Amino acid sequence: MVLHKDAIEAMVSRYVSNNMIISFGTSKESEHFVKKLALKIEEENLNVKVVATNTKIAGILSDFGIKTVSVNDKEIDLAIEFADAVDSEFNFIERESGSFVRDKMIAQSAADLIVITEEKNYGKKLSGSIPFEVCIFGWKRTMMQLEKLGEAKLREKKGKPFKTETGHYVIDVKVDEIYSLEDLEFQAKDIPGVLETGLFIGYADRVLIHGNKLEMLSRLDYSKQNRIPKEEEIKITH
Repeated sequence: MVLHKDAIEAMVSRYVSNNMIISFGTSKESEHFVKKLALKIEEENLNVKVVATNTKIAGILSDFGIKTVSVNDKEIDLAIEFADAVDSEFNFIERESGSFVRDKMIAQSAADLIVITEEKNYGKKLSGSIPFEVCIFGWKRTMMQLEKLGEAKLREKKGKPFKTETGHYVIDVKVDEIYSLEDLEFQAKDIPGVLETGLFIGYADRVLIHGNKLEMLSRLDYSKQNRIPKEEEIKITH
Protein backbone atom coordinates (compact mmCIF):
# COMPACT_ATOMS: atom_id res chain seq x y z
CA MET A 1 0.00 0.00 0.00
CA VAL A 2 1.44 3.36 -1.09
CA LEU A 3 1.72 6.09 1.52
CA HIS A 4 -0.89 8.81 0.91
CA LYS A 5 0.50 12.05 -0.57
CA ASP A 6 -1.18 14.13 2.17
CA ALA A 7 0.74 12.14 4.79
CA ILE A 8 3.98 12.88 2.97
CA GLU A 9 3.14 16.58 2.89
CA ALA A 10 2.31 16.53 6.62
CA MET A 11 5.61 14.81 7.46
CA VAL A 12 7.66 17.32 5.48
CA SER A 13 5.73 20.19 7.06
CA ARG A 14 6.15 18.90 10.62
CA TYR A 15 9.67 17.50 10.69
CA VAL A 16 11.70 19.56 8.18
CA SER A 17 13.16 22.86 9.32
CA ASN A 18 15.90 25.26 8.30
CA ASN A 19 19.57 24.20 8.14
CA MET A 20 18.77 20.47 8.18
CA ILE A 21 20.56 17.59 6.48
CA ILE A 22 18.01 15.01 5.29
CA SER A 23 18.06 11.55 3.74
CA PHE A 24 15.30 9.40 2.20
CA GLY A 25 15.30 5.66 1.73
CA THR A 26 14.55 4.28 -1.71
CA SER A 27 10.85 3.71 -2.39
CA LYS A 28 7.96 4.63 -4.69
CA GLU A 29 7.21 7.54 -2.35
CA SER A 30 10.69 9.08 -2.45
CA GLU A 31 9.89 11.26 -5.47
CA HIS A 32 6.84 12.69 -3.66
CA PHE A 33 9.02 13.50 -0.66
CA VAL A 34 11.45 15.36 -2.90
CA LYS A 35 8.63 17.35 -4.56
CA LYS A 36 7.11 18.39 -1.23
CA LEU A 37 10.57 19.21 0.13
CA ALA A 38 11.37 21.36 -2.91
CA LEU A 39 8.10 23.27 -2.47
CA LYS A 40 8.76 23.88 1.25
CA ILE A 41 12.34 25.04 0.55
CA GLU A 42 11.12 27.51 -2.07
CA GLU A 43 8.14 28.83 -0.07
CA GLU A 44 10.08 29.27 3.18
CA ASN A 45 13.52 30.02 1.69
CA LEU A 46 15.14 27.21 3.65
CA ASN A 47 18.72 26.03 3.65
CA VAL A 48 18.17 22.26 3.45
CA LYS A 49 20.53 19.70 1.95
CA VAL A 50 19.99 16.02 1.19
CA VAL A 51 22.25 12.98 1.36
CA ALA A 52 21.37 11.14 -1.84
CA THR A 53 21.02 7.39 -1.21
CA ASN A 54 21.23 6.39 -4.87
CA THR A 55 21.77 7.79 -8.36
CA LYS A 56 18.05 7.99 -9.12
CA ILE A 57 17.30 10.14 -6.09
CA ALA A 58 20.39 12.25 -6.87
CA GLY A 59 18.97 12.91 -10.33
CA ILE A 60 15.56 13.90 -8.95
CA LEU A 61 17.18 16.23 -6.41
CA SER A 62 19.17 17.85 -9.21
CA ASP A 63 16.01 18.35 -11.28
CA PHE A 64 14.38 20.22 -8.39
CA GLY A 65 17.49 22.22 -7.59
CA ILE A 66 17.93 20.74 -4.11
CA LYS A 67 21.49 20.81 -2.81
CA THR A 68 23.16 17.51 -1.93
CA VAL A 69 25.88 16.70 0.56
CA SER A 70 27.99 13.65 1.41
CA VAL A 71 27.66 11.74 4.66
CA ASN A 72 31.45 12.03 4.79
CA ASP A 73 31.07 15.76 5.36
CA LYS A 74 27.90 16.12 7.43
CA GLU A 75 25.90 14.13 9.96
CA ILE A 76 22.22 13.63 9.13
CA ASP A 77 19.52 15.44 11.11
CA LEU A 78 16.52 13.54 9.72
CA ALA A 79 16.39 10.24 7.84
CA ILE A 80 13.26 8.53 6.50
CA GLU A 81 13.35 4.80 5.80
CA PHE A 82 10.79 2.26 4.58
CA ALA A 83 10.59 -1.04 6.44
CA ASP A 84 9.02 -4.39 5.58
CA ALA A 85 8.50 -5.32 9.24
CA VAL A 86 8.74 -3.38 12.53
CA ASP A 87 8.36 -4.84 16.02
CA SER A 88 6.88 -3.06 19.05
CA GLU A 89 10.36 -1.98 20.18
CA PHE A 90 11.06 -0.24 16.85
CA ASN A 91 13.53 -2.84 15.54
CA PHE A 92 12.92 -3.42 11.85
CA ILE A 93 13.76 -5.41 8.75
CA GLU A 94 14.48 -3.71 5.45
CA ARG A 95 14.48 -6.06 2.47
CA GLU A 96 14.58 -3.85 -0.62
CA SER A 97 17.67 -1.69 -0.74
CA GLY A 98 20.39 -0.61 -3.10
CA SER A 99 22.89 -1.20 -0.32
CA PHE A 100 22.41 -2.28 3.28
CA VAL A 101 25.92 -1.08 4.11
CA ARG A 102 24.96 2.43 2.99
CA ASP A 103 21.55 2.36 4.72
CA LYS A 104 23.05 1.23 8.02
CA MET A 105 25.59 4.08 7.87
CA ILE A 106 22.77 6.56 7.27
CA ALA A 107 20.70 5.10 10.12
CA GLN A 108 23.66 5.41 12.47
CA SER A 109 24.32 8.99 11.41
CA ALA A 110 20.72 10.20 11.72
CA ALA A 111 19.79 12.17 14.83
CA ASP A 112 16.13 11.38 14.08
CA LEU A 113 15.18 8.28 12.09
CA ILE A 114 11.55 7.89 11.01
CA VAL A 115 10.62 4.42 9.78
CA ILE A 116 7.51 3.99 7.62
CA THR A 117 5.66 0.69 7.46
CA GLU A 118 2.21 -0.69 6.69
CA GLU A 119 -0.14 -1.32 9.59
CA LYS A 120 -0.16 -5.08 8.92
CA ASN A 121 3.65 -5.19 9.28
CA TYR A 122 3.89 -3.45 12.66
CA GLY A 123 4.05 -4.95 16.13
CA LYS A 124 4.81 -8.57 15.32
CA LYS A 125 7.91 -10.50 16.33
CA LEU A 126 10.42 -10.20 13.53
CA SER A 127 10.91 -13.25 11.31
CA GLY A 128 10.91 -14.28 7.67
CA SER A 129 13.44 -13.33 5.03
CA ILE A 130 16.44 -11.32 6.18
CA PRO A 131 18.93 -10.00 3.60
CA PHE A 132 22.69 -10.06 4.10
CA GLU A 133 25.02 -7.96 2.01
CA VAL A 134 28.14 -10.03 1.34
CA CYS A 135 31.51 -9.71 -0.33
CA ILE A 136 31.56 -11.15 -3.86
CA PHE A 137 34.84 -12.92 -3.13
CA GLY A 138 34.02 -16.36 -1.75
CA TRP A 139 30.26 -15.68 -1.68
CA LYS A 140 29.37 -19.37 -2.02
CA ARG A 141 31.38 -20.15 1.09
CA THR A 142 29.67 -17.28 2.91
CA MET A 143 26.25 -18.52 1.83
CA MET A 144 27.05 -22.03 3.04
CA GLN A 145 27.85 -20.63 6.50
CA LEU A 146 24.68 -18.52 6.50
CA GLU A 147 22.71 -21.75 6.07
CA LYS A 148 23.07 -22.31 9.82
CA LEU A 149 20.64 -19.40 10.29
CA GLY A 150 18.06 -20.68 7.80
CA GLU A 151 17.46 -21.42 4.13
CA ALA A 152 19.84 -19.17 2.17
CA LYS A 153 19.59 -18.05 -1.45
CA LEU A 154 21.58 -15.64 -3.60
CA ARG A 155 19.42 -12.74 -4.77
CA GLU A 156 19.15 -12.49 -8.53
CA LYS A 157 17.80 -9.94 -10.99
CA LYS A 158 16.95 -10.92 -14.56
CA GLY A 159 18.76 -14.23 -14.09
CA LYS A 160 21.99 -12.68 -12.86
CA PRO A 161 23.28 -12.07 -9.33
CA PHE A 162 21.91 -8.80 -7.95
CA LYS A 163 24.74 -6.40 -7.18
CA THR A 164 24.31 -3.60 -4.65
CA GLU A 165 25.27 -0.02 -5.44
CA THR A 166 28.31 -0.52 -3.22
CA GLY A 167 29.39 -3.48 -5.38
CA HIS A 168 28.36 -6.51 -3.32
CA TYR A 169 25.95 -9.47 -3.49
CA VAL A 170 22.85 -10.03 -1.36
CA ILE A 171 21.96 -13.37 0.20
CA ASP A 172 18.41 -13.74 1.53
CA VAL A 173 18.01 -16.06 4.51
CA LYS A 174 14.60 -17.36 5.56
CA VAL A 175 14.51 -17.33 9.36
CA ASP A 176 11.43 -19.01 10.85
CA GLU A 177 11.82 -17.56 14.35
CA ILE A 178 14.32 -15.18 15.88
CA TYR A 179 14.93 -15.82 19.57
CA SER A 180 17.42 -12.98 19.95
CA LEU A 181 17.92 -10.19 17.40
CA GLU A 182 21.28 -9.31 18.92
CA ASP A 183 22.52 -12.91 18.76
CA LEU A 184 21.43 -13.26 15.14
CA GLU A 185 23.22 -10.05 14.20
CA PHE A 186 26.36 -11.14 16.06
CA GLN A 187 26.38 -14.63 14.51
CA ALA A 188 25.97 -13.20 11.01
CA LYS A 189 28.67 -10.54 11.40
CA ASP A 190 31.01 -13.21 12.77
CA ILE A 191 30.97 -14.94 9.36
CA PRO A 192 33.82 -13.74 7.12
CA GLY A 193 32.31 -12.13 4.03
CA VAL A 194 29.13 -10.81 5.68
CA LEU A 195 29.36 -7.03 5.44
CA GLU A 196 25.94 -5.92 6.69
CA THR A 197 22.41 -7.12 7.38
CA GLY A 198 18.91 -5.83 6.67
CA LEU A 199 18.15 -6.11 10.38
CA PHE A 200 18.14 -2.73 12.15
CA ILE A 201 18.29 -2.95 15.95
CA GLY A 202 17.75 0.19 18.03
CA TYR A 203 18.05 2.76 15.24
CA ALA A 204 14.46 4.01 14.76
CA ASP A 205 13.21 7.00 16.76
CA ARG A 206 9.70 7.12 15.30
CA VAL A 207 7.47 4.78 13.34
CA LEU A 208 4.79 5.98 10.93
CA ILE A 209 2.12 3.30 10.51
CA HIS A 210 -0.20 3.53 7.51
CA GLY A 211 -3.11 1.43 6.31
CA ASN A 212 -6.60 1.56 7.77
CA LYS A 213 -5.15 4.00 10.28
CA LEU A 214 -2.35 6.50 10.07
CA GLU A 215 -0.37 7.36 13.18
CA MET A 216 3.10 8.33 14.27
CA LEU A 217 4.63 6.58 17.26
CA SER A 218 7.63 8.06 19.05
CA ARG A 219 10.39 6.46 21.10
CA LEU A 220 10.57 9.71 23.08
CA ASP A 221 7.30 8.70 24.75
CA TYR A 222 8.31 5.06 25.11
CA SER A 223 6.96 3.48 28.30
CA LYS A 224 9.47 1.13 29.92
CA GLN A 225 6.77 -0.26 32.14
CA ASN A 226 4.49 -1.64 29.44
CA ARG A 227 7.04 -1.41 26.61
CA ILE A 228 4.54 0.20 24.25
CA PRO A 229 5.54 3.32 22.29
CA LYS A 230 3.17 6.23 22.80
CA GLU A 231 1.43 8.08 20.00
CA GLU A 232 2.66 11.61 19.35
CA GLU A 233 0.40 14.50 20.27
CA ILE A 234 -0.05 15.58 16.67
CA LYS A 235 -1.47 12.76 14.62
CA ILE A 236 -0.85 12.78 10.89
CA THR A 237 -4.14 12.24 9.11
CA HIS A 238 -5.33 12.43 5.52
